[in-house]
Amino acid sequence: MGDVLIDACGWVALIDAGLNIDSALSLIIGPPHFVLLPSVLEELTLIQEKRNLRNTIMLELLLQRSTIVEEKSGHTDDLLLEHARINEIPLLTVDANLKRRCFESSVDVIEVMNRKKLRLIASL
Repeated sequence: MGDVLIDACGWVALIDAGLNIDSALSLIIGPPHFVLLPSVLEELTLIQEKRNLRNTIMLELLLQRSTIVEEKSGHTDDLLLEHARINEIPLLTVDANLKRRCFESSVDVIEVMNRKKLRLIASL
């Protein structure tokens, strides 16, 4: 299985793109397994509460297929970057600043492109 660390904006972009999650991720990392930080789960819960039932972010699916890992205190982006780097797993995000920081730290990024497909950008 291919572990993928989830950033809130990346998950929302993936869901809003309407892609088949398994197929899209399997093409680039193999069968996906999601890794979730508690602070990201909090962000996603707030986002879900603001959406209606027809515009769900499929939070239950994410929870069923995720491992929630412990985190230290700090800014969510810092925690995501540290976890991805230490565990050598890609980060699903569309946040431009976070992607830049990933590249600077040799962390692979999975991004949603043009709401049509996923792309793995391997770090240098």
